[in-house]
Amino acid sequence: MDDPKQKLVRALKANRAVRWLNSTTFAEVALETLNTRLPWNYRVMRLVSRSNHLRRAAIRRCSQAKRSSIQTAAQTVVPDLDVNKTANELHQKGFATGLVLPPDYIRRILDFCATAPFIDDYSKEKLLIDPLDDRVPRPGRLAYRCSNPHKQCEAVDRLTRDPALVEVARRYLTAEPLLRSSRIFWSFPDLSEGYNPLYGFHYDIDDYKFLKLFFYLCDVDQERGPHVIIEGTHKQKDWFEKNHRRLTDEQAESRYAGQIRVMLGETGQGFFEDTFCYHKGAKPRKRRLMLEFQYAISAAAVA
Repeated sequence: MDDPKQKLVRALKANRAVRWLNSTTFAEVALETLNTRLPWNYRVMRLVSRSNHLRRAAIRRCSQAKRSSIQTAAQTVVPDLDVNKTANELHQKGFATGLVLPPDYIRRILDFCATAPFIDDYSKEKLLIDPLDDRVPRPGRLAYRCSNPHKQCEAVDRLTRDPALVEVARRYLTAEPLLRSSRIFWSFPDLSEGYNPLYGFHYDIDDYKFLKLFFYLCDVDQERGPHVIIEGTHKQKDWFEKNHRRLTDEQAESRYAGQIRVMLGETGQGFFEDTFCYHKGAKPRKRRLMLEFQYAISAAAVA
């Protein structure tokens, strides 16, 4: 049975006026600045990154900092990846495709998923989910995650230290990358017809500059909530974008109709993305399993 406080929180999040107020830059900055539970350097980073000029200056400073390199693995599992082409594509578009995991890697990660506990952000209840049995009924929540699987699964750890992937991150970030975090997460079908903020366009402010990698751990078609990216919105933000970190679908279609890219893919396929781009996960009608990990450039972003 749902806790009354959780019901109230969900009701407030669904309220149109509350959603509008919460989405304003003023409200977001004020809440982040006053939230003493967040580290001070993280709060400074979130504030600085809202200015194009200050963000670029911070990136230059981080690029000059000396730090230890990631201890990469001896061999790559993506030998066909063109590092130069991928880094250039990232600079131009904000994302790059072409990643394909070997079948044995997919199997090892799915074996881990079969035994790893997943939790939701509300109850913190742990749940085992069979990744191969699509008949499993939907649990009580829409999203479940396994945090930092690179600390628990050798295959994921190996992937975060892959020499080709790290080199792409190094060239894109123009700094020695820091592994910020990893996660594997389930998205379950949302059968409602109304608005759900889980599936709205937004951009992240996770560091002064950062890069994420996504790998589908099941076949993802239009029914399974594919990731959606608005190409080219990662470089800097104009006045509208600074004041609209979240967009409705109507706003996205109106401003960026020719730039919206839907990322369909088979099990094991992946892509790089700077999620300073506007992006979203489409509302799923069937469950989806995805691996994500992220590189950053400053200590403010490292969990």
